[in-house]
Amino acid sequence: MCGLCGLIGEEAEWSDGLHSSLPKRRNRLRRILFINHVIKPYRLNITDFQGVNYLVETLTGKQSIANGLNNLWDEIEKLTGRQIDVLDPLILNHLELSN
Repeated sequence: MCGLCGLIGEEAEWSDGLHSSLPKRRNRLRRILFINHVIKPYRLNITDFQGVNYLVETLTGKQSIANGLNNLWDEIEKLTGRQIDVLDPLILNHLELSN
C-alpha cells in the first residue's frame, strides 16, 4: 500500500457495532477517550488523525500514526518499548482505582 493510501484509507474496526445509535465520528471519539483511559499508565496520548487514523504521542514528543486498532497497539508498543498486556497489573490497578 502506498503511503498516501495508508493515511486516507479507512479500515473497518472490529469494535464497530453492527448497529449504533451514535454517528460514526462520535463513536470514534468515544473509542479514543476509552483507549486514552486504558493506556494512561503508559503516559501516552491518542488523538484522532483525519478521521481515519490515530496519532500516538509520548510526553517527550515522539509521534506515530496508526491505521486501525490492531496497528495502534503495535505503535504503542514501539513508542513505549514495552509489550502492552491489557491484563497487566499496572493497567488493571489503574482501572480499578478510577472506578
